[in-house]
Amino acid sequence: MIGILAGWVVNPLFYIGFFLLMAWCLRKSSYGKRVMLGIALLLLCLFTNAPLYQALYRQWFAEYDRSLATDKVYRYGIVLGGYSNWDWERNRVEFGQVADRLLEGIRLYHQGQIKKLVLASDGSIIESENDVEMKGNPEGMLQYLEALGMPRKDVILETKAWNTQENATFTLELVGDVLKTEPSLLITSAVHMRRSLMTFRREGILAEPYITDTPVQIGDEKPSWVPSLAVLLKWSELLHEWIGYVVYQWRG
Repeated sequence: MIGILAGWVVNPLFYIGFFLLMAWCLRKSSYGKRVMLGIALLLLCLFTNAPLYQALYRQWFAEYDRSLATDKVYRYGIVLGGYSNWDWERNRVEFGQVADRLLEGIRLYHQGQIKKLVLASDGSIIESENDVEMKGNPEGMLQYLEALGMPRKDVILETKAWNTQENATFTLELVGDVLKTEPSLLITSAVHMRRSLMTFRREGILAEPYITDTPVQIGDEKPSWVPSLAVLLKWSELLHEWIGYVVYQWRG
């Protein structure tokens, strides 16, 4: 039930629909009805505005958007999950839109900037206690990584976490207090970094940010001012991070 409610709260259509419903409930031609319709229309305009979305989206991770020093080496690179699931029907890993998290981790390992790669839970490796929840295949994922040139001795799998807070807690338990005494590289999507970095640092982990899945500027192309349904659909991710950040701050 909580998961369903959370899904609605991060959906911009929830807010637009709420004010439309309020307008429908109010009597005909009332001032309140016009106000509710006006708010619904304003929200629709805002949530379909590409330049506004792009500006807010980029601002959310701007402070972490910097290059990694080529001469800096980390013992651990921590890759946050959400990039893949294990396809049991075909017995292989299937990647989603944020696969850059893992790919960049592997690249940095091969460049010598990371000594060991920590996969902080993911659909491809998570261990489920029943057949109802998502279930990964840690051994299968290790074999896949070996095929990409990642030695098993340099891969650490954290297979229990179901959210970012658990990622930090279980990673610290698995790797140990060395994460509190020397910097590690935290690798995750740009939009996810602010909440993730706060969470890991609150656990005492000396994490430094490395963002992936950043928007790409193609030539002189600019976002259009024409209302876009595609932009409306993108808002859920950003709202999820905003609300999640506030909740994590509140929980301490």
